[in-house]
Amino acid sequence: MRRIAIFAGSALLLTTVAAAQRPAPAPAPARPAAPTIPTRVTAKMLSDLCAQDRGACLGYIIGSTDSWASALVAAGRPQVVCIPGNVSNDQITQATVRYIRARPEEAGLNAAVVIFAALKATFPCGY
Repeated sequence: MRRIAIFAGSALLLTTVAAAQRPAPAPAPARPAAPTIPTRVTAKMLSDLCAQDRGACLGYIIGSTDSWASALVAAGRPQVVCIPGNVSNDQITQATVRYIRARPEEAGLNAAVVIFAALKATFPCGY
């Protein structure tokens, strides 16, 4: 009986030592970070441009507006901005500039992303 107890104790000790020598399991892979949006023009830069050159401002904002709309179509996604047909490009630009200037905390963000947020807030589709 004593041999069995010694044998069991030895087996337990060996198992404990073997477990301690095993490498720790690899940590779970980290979640990928949110994609970084390349920024060539910030909301602040656009706001400054709009204060200096109305034509360049309108061109940038309407170009971004068209780009967002076409990107959603290309991706097969529904439109989330619904600009009524009687709204002029100048009105879209003015609404966007007001939105940008009312949110100085977003000054360092990508201008096109802030334009999209302004359009969604100003011209939501309602569905």
